Amino acid sequence: MSMSPIAILLILFFVTLLIGVPFTWALSFSCIISLCFVSGMPIMTAVQKMYNGGAKYTLLAIFFFMLAGAIMQHGGISSRLVKFCKALLGHVHGGLSVATLAVCMLFAALSGSSIATTAAIGGMLYPELVKEKYPEGYAAALPVAGGTLGIVIPPSIVFVVYGATTGTSVSKLLMSGVIPGVMAGIFMCIYAWFYAKKHGIPKSENFSFSNLAKATKEAFWALLMPIIILGGIYSGIFTPTESAAVAVVYGLFVATVIHREMTPQKLFNICIDAVKGTANILMLIMAATLFGYVLTVYKFPSMFTAAMSTFIHGKYSFLLFLNVMLIILGMLMDSGAIILIVAPLVYDMAVGFGIDPVQLGCIIVFNLAVGQATPPFGNCLFAAIPATKQDIVTIAKNAIPFVIILFATVFLISYVPIFSMLLPNMMK
Repeated sequence: MSMSPIAILLILFFVTLLIGVPFTWALSFSCIISLCFVSGMPIMTAVQKMYNGGAKYTLLAIFFFMLAGAIMQHGGISSRLVKFCKALLGHVHGGLSVATLAVCMLFAALSGSSIATTAAIGGMLYPELVKEKYPEGYAAALPVAGGTLGIVIPPSIVFVVYGATTGTSVSKLLMSGVIPGVMAGIFMCIYAWFYAKKHGIPKSENFSFSNLAKATKEAFWALLMPIIILGGIYSGIFTPTESAAVAVVYGLFVATVIHREMTPQKLFNICIDAVKGTANILMLIMAATLFGYVLTVYKFPSMFTAAMSTFIHGKYSFLLFLNVMLIILGMLMDSGAIILIVAPLVYDMAVGFGIDPVQLGCIIVFNLAVGQATPPFGNCLFAAIPATKQDIVTIAKNAIPFVIILFATVFLISYVPIFSMLLPNMMK
């Protein structure tokens, strides 16, 4: 088939983006125009495809995970996690920096959002890092690096989106991110320890069993939450959507009854923000569903596969190509847009090379996580600016060592499947 319809589609898309049309509307507009005027299909076909893209049960988890994360942040749970990690790790060299990364990992396992993790933890711990004589740029980069794990360590909204897009088990996808996310966090903590030793950064505080016991007692309910969620998913008691609802109920109970820091006004504002955030994501999913349909009409996936086959001849060269492509795209585009556009294109080729769809999802999501800390357009870099008052260049420069560590982890899980597949393969 002639390439002209695809050319028209892409030209319309990029022109609308350049004149300032939001991504979702630019994608929808170019697809509808292409279908109606190039292919001659009725506009109701586009409407039906968009509706079908958003009418999926698993997508309910997005709202609940966003709401649960906001409740954690504003209900006093995240501040108790900070105290716990400081009491546990403050006595080692660079203890506060290691604690910052550890808090990000824990908060990521509660919120499922990289941006929320970076903003929340950066706002709480950046002033203390500077007070402890950490270089300001390095202190600002720590929550950026740790925050990237928000979409890798479950619960993860991006895993839900990938699962809904490709038809892959969301439960197994969520579990695939546990070991890679924790592994990346440990690697970054080791670097933070060496950095502190090299630059002579002193210990934050002496270790005290009484302080640790007190902090553990205060953080007990927060530490219990990821165990309940992940344990429920892993054992098959909850579906991912049900676990998201359980997270909301549990978080609300802890914030209201245990900590008593949640007010009706706070809860109302949190719900409004969660609805707005969910609506934005669902609109993007609906637009991307239409885009995928249009590409199928024009037989673009088969043409893409044929073109890639000319220089990709095996599984390992495909993985190299995939990682390089995602790294580049992650620097330039929003992670949600990338996953919805790229996943359907590479899915069939990956399966053809014997790559499990769950491992493919983990590779794609981890790449997108790294992209959020990679200049020039990483979302976590921008999320750290209001909390730290540092400019984007300073934060990006100090984040580079962490980005290298994260990239190394991406390639490790790409070529050693057991890291992402061990837990999913053990599930019922």
